Amino acid sequence: MMPNRVLLQNIARFAAKGSDFDQLSPELLHISKEMMVNAAAVGLAGAAQADGHTVTKFAQDMGGNGRCTIIGKGLRTSPVYAALTNGVLIRLLDFDDEMPENLSHPGSAIFPVVMALGEMNGLPGQDVLAAFAAGCEVVSRLQSLAVASNETTGEIGSQLIAFSGTAASLGAAAAAGKLLRLSEPGILQALLLASSNSGGNLTVGDAGPAQAYGYGKAAMTGTMSALLVQQGLQATPEFQGPETELLTTASPKESSAWAGSLETDLGKPFDAISHGVSLKLYPCTSQAHSVIDAALQLLQQYRFSGDDVSEVRVGVTPGALAALPFPAPANGWQARACVSFVVATALTHGHPLIDNFTDSAAANQQLREMMERVSVEATETPMTSIPFPSSVAISLEDGRQLSHRSEFARGLADLPLTTEELDAKFLYCSRYILPPDHIEEAVTRLRDLENIENTTGLFSVLGG
Repeated sequence: MMPNRVLLQNIARFAAKGSDFDQLSPELLHISKEMMVNAAAVGLAGAAQADGHTVTKFAQDMGGNGRCTIIGKGLRTSPVYAALTNGVLIRLLDFDDEMPENLSHPGSAIFPVVMALGEMNGLPGQDVLAAFAAGCEVVSRLQSLAVASNETTGEIGSQLIAFSGTAASLGAAAAAGKLLRLSEPGILQALLLASSNSGGNLTVGDAGPAQAYGYGKAAMTGTMSALLVQQGLQATPEFQGPETELLTTASPKESSAWAGSLETDLGKPFDAISHGVSLKLYPCTSQAHSVIDAALQLLQQYRFSGDDVSEVRVGVTPGALAALPFPAPANGWQARACVSFVVATALTHGHPLIDNFTDSAAANQQLREMMERVSVEATETPMTSIPFPSSVAISLEDGRQLSHRSEFARGLADLPLTTEELDAKFLYCSRYILPPDHIEEAVTRLRDLENIENTTGLFSVLGG
């Protein structure tokens, strides 16, 4: 038997038997619900973007059974196209959740699945929560196998193995299969089908809507695979699934070890518990967040303006520099992954917001002039517990020399957002999309999800 089939069998067993609601700890339930609140928030923000309009129009043009809500659009479509569209909307602004150990974004692939199927079938909140937790765990565990983190140098991955689309697709299939109450063999069939069409793999340095499409496609693939199995489609008995980069770059011994680790480690404990989940405070690449916090700390402590700055020296880790590869961004997408741009933005405007990462913002002459005063070097050394520290040193025109070092950024796993901060983020993302009573209802009911008997009404509220 090929190792990749063993991997999928272990995932199917976990989804079917190892992640039911009564097996989930209160801590995991809390984290899962906060991830859902965050996913709904950033999906609403994505719905207001031009690319959000484009993918929504595509879903409309495709037609289908309109029983599933598109976030922030007041529209419904088929579960397959709702999963695609909502996955794109959630991932679009790089404002979604992230697993710090492997840089996956499970909420972008899994929330659209459980939202579509939960709404379509009127499923109880406990089932939705269990499927969401299971799917996120699969995404994170698979991505951890693919991203070979180097604790000594802080590199994001020794080869930046592009496996995120595959991991997200398989997690989505596991969540969909569980939510549709497929048997263990049925979930395995869904995983086999999903693995045959996962694609959409991306590397860390990619910028643009293609990253969002990769996660939307994963949500669509997982949903479609499980629905097809429910309708009776089966892979042939001898079908093994394609050899992915995860397996072709590994030795047989390594592949067997990975399969074994998934059998023994899935959900023991869940990655969301053992490593934590990052819910971002800023809509940009997470490796830049500690830099932003350091710059804002100096700005708030010493009360200067951008015009007072003569020079800025930024120190980051080699891994952070690799994840922020654009020295002079050509557009808003690249601006999210440019150290000098995020520093210039923070020193000029304060807390970076969505509107600070548009094409016009990236071309702003004032910011460009500030960027010329910023130098960036890989002078910071990561540690196991502090993977992306950063330092900011500022020379002011009056001769003052200011500096601050930041080890953890707010919103990341080691310094999580408070309930109030996440509520403020939801309000900010949804204020032009949802009426105030819908905002309050959405947040309140998502946090009470385990007590909701029928989630159709909850998810329809997110349509606006």
